[in-house]
Amino acid sequence: MMHRYLRAIGLSQYNKNQAIRPLLDLVCRTPSASSLVREGKEVYGHLSKSFGDGIGLRVYGEFEEGKNFRPEYFFPYADSSTVSTTVPCVVERQNDRNAYGGMCEDPALGVSLIFYLSNGMEYARRQLVSGENAQIRAIYLSALSLSGKVLLPVRKTERQRASSRAAGKNRGMLIEAARNGDEKAMETLAMEDMSLAEEISGRIGQEDVYSIVDTCFMPCGLECDQYAIIAEILGVETVQNTMSGEKLYRMLLDCNDLKLSLVINQADLLGEPAPGRRFKGDVWLQGRAEFSEE
Repeated sequence: MMHRYLRAIGLSQYNKNQAIRPLLDLVCRTPSASSLVREGKEVYGHLSKSFGDGIGLRVYGEFEEGKNFRPEYFFPYADSSTVSTTVPCVVERQNDRNAYGGMCEDPALGVSLIFYLSNGMEYARRQLVSGENAQIRAIYLSALSLSGKVLLPVRKTERQRASSRAAGKNRGMLIEAARNGDEKAMETLAMEDMSLAEEISGRIGQEDVYSIVDTCFMPCGLECDQYAIIAEILGVETVQNTMSGEKLYRMLLDCNDLKLSLVINQADLLGEPAPGRRFKGDVWLQGRAEFSEE
């Protein structure tokens, strides 16, 4: 799956497995950063190479006899400078390799957020030092997309926007209470869902579905860290891959008060992105953890 998302960071020419090896060799020969873990006689971790502002490639592997780096797998990354959530986060190691996934329950979305932990080696190093789970105080979410569309915004007055934000916060509190066993909150959520279903049934015949569904964040595909999203665009900038010259869009998105950074190849986006408009597409979610200092 990883080689598919090379396109999202402007490396679309590397679309076959046999063509990727020279790219990995380049990263291993001339890395711009590294994050290594020493566990007994083993030394493993990743070598990174930047290919533009906040984008690049990380190659994971281990050093054989302390000298030669043996690559095992890789992934393209996109960094974010915006805090997405501060709710408690659980991190688990993937069974087949030194990679980590994160999961947190964000009441604003009403779904479990599962993402690929992009700084997993830092987490592993802190675990070795402390002997227990490293304390995470914030998650910076970013996403890569292979195709997307720009949608027009839903026209709302400022009063409607304020009412929508208040309703979202109230629903988040109800979801949190329901998870803690509050039966009254469960009943209220069930009634709200029934009322919403009736409203949608009445409107769907006269309105476009994207005027009814303002934002969306739901799992899609077989991988647990892939999502279909509709989110408001807060900001847009153009990023150029320094090796290929391909141009990308980096967008700051807002989905139910959850903010994340998205990177997509300009050739794969239909429409002209601008603040106030919406992005619709499938994304692969990554997250960078910020740790509490002991």
